[in-house]
Amino acid sequence: MTRFAATLCLAATVAVATPAFAQAPADQETRRATTTVQGDTGLWFVPTAEILPARRFSLSAYRVNFDYDQGFTDVSNWPVTVGVGLADRVELFGAFTLVRRIDRDVRPLFVAAGPRFGGVVNEYPFVNDGWSGNQLGDLWLGAKINLASQHRQSPAAFALRGQLKIPTASRDDGAGTGRLDAAIDAVVSSEINERVELSGFGGFIVRGDPDEFNLLNGFRWGVGAAMPTRGSLRLTAELHGEVYSGDAVTLEGAVPQQFGTAPPVNSEQRGPVNASLGLTWLGANGLFAGAGVNWNMRMDPRSDFGAFGDVTGDSLGFQVRLGYHPGVRVYVAPAPPPPPPPTTANRPPTVRARCEPCTVEIGKGSTLSADATDPDGDQLTYRWSVPTGTLTSPNDRQTPWTAPMQEGPVVATVTVTDSHGATATDAVTLQVVRPAVKEFTFEDVHFDFDRYSLRPEATRALDEAIRSLQENTTLRLEIEGHTCNIGTAEYNLALGERRAIAVREYLAGRGIGADRLRTVSYGEERPKHDNAREETRRLNRRAALVVRIQ
Repeated sequence: MTRFAATLCLAATVAVATPAFAQAPADQETRRATTTVQGDTGLWFVPTAEILPARRFSLSAYRVNFDYDQGFTDVSNWPVTVGVGLADRVELFGAFTLVRRIDRDVRPLFVAAGPRFGGVVNEYPFVNDGWSGNQLGDLWLGAKINLASQHRQSPAAFALRGQLKIPTASRDDGAGTGRLDAAIDAVVSSEINERVELSGFGGFIVRGDPDEFNLLNGFRWGVGAAMPTRGSLRLTAELHGEVYSGDAVTLEGAVPQQFGTAPPVNSEQRGPVNASLGLTWLGANGLFAGAGVNWNMRMDPRSDFGAFGDVTGDSLGFQVRLGYHPGVRVYVAPAPPPPPPPTTANRPPTVRARCEPCTVEIGKGSTLSADATDPDGDQLTYRWSVPTGTLTSPNDRQTPWTAPMQEGPVVATVTVTDSHGATATDAVTLQVVRPAVKEFTFEDVHFDFDRYSLRPEATRALDEAIRSLQENTTLRLEIEGHTCNIGTAEYNLALGERRAIAVREYLAGRGIGADRLRTVSYGEERPKHDNAREETRRLNRRAALVVRIQ
């Protein structure tokens, strides 16, 4: 029990002392990882192609258990592991089994007539007792070379792994073969969507043959998955095993004297296929601890070999682990380049357009002005543009503009450019309108009853009309002659005509062109006042001046 107690002490030391070894933080980001039972980076039994960062190490202690058909053998190993990263692509690792326990249940120990169950185990052919006690195991040393990694933006990681077994286990106690073994594997793994890691490996193991036995070499393989890869509690599922190079281990020499009974000449072997399920806690500081179970899927019930009673859990083995791993590297996008030194950038000018006035009659003018400044003091040039109308000086800061002969909005745009080519624009909207219509109202010219000669006071109203006609050459007058209702309609129509003509002749005699004057008689048809009373009837004896604009 001394060596077993030492193993427990070492495991406790790993848990307590690892933080004391506090390695300097890696200069790359990492994600949490664990070791395999062999000591390299991986799941439990299936390695991954990722490795330790340079100058970082891992430590772990395991208890693992496997079962075999031959002899109904149960093997428990208590290895401690260590790993270290070299440069960027190499990981060195090792595992030393401090305690190995082998429990062989067949009695007698070997059955020569039972090549399927009474023979030797390929890995432990020298077992010579039903219970080995606590024995020292072998030392495995290895190196894993990472050829591709996801932290270098490869879609998957790829590595080659080589291992060498140093035979430190005693063959006399049945714990080893006393010969060197060598193995080489290819490993592929990939983390998918930062959630699950898939891994697989395959390779060959060559076992050194002792004089007494011809041991089988084999093709080792394994696949596994772990999830979640970025959490603190990780579930792993693995399927791993070996395909032996032959069907049996052959006894070639004298039976070792310590064997109480002779094993078969040919001990049949079936390559193991183990399914492993584990749950591991991973701390942010790199510590991890887990437990799991192995199931030898190819182990047959004892009753298949004769008068043996089946044992519950015969094909099951339990494992635990405790260790430290600093994590594997992940891709980190490079930091953006530093910004260029600040330069004095050219600042664009600013401009505001103005119009005076902004409402312009057809054909009239307005003044457009640009109020521009440049924060750098650059020289400025101007360019005015309009869709219609006429600009007098389109390249000046201020320019007259003549409105077109049609009304509507006109947008005037000014573009200011500094000496470095930076520009600024602004626009102002001018509204082109028709001239306001001036209303002209002239007094009626009144006449005496049955007369068409002008009264003296009538000339005052007509002189006012003459002044308006002279000032506004586009004015035209229609002179209406009216009468009261006394007399016949024919007579009154003629009287109205004479009254209109009298007014026309007065205007024409004072310089108003005849083409601007037109007469019409309505007689008594359009009374303006009531004809029932004389005081209002007399107001209907008139000539009305109606303005027409050309």
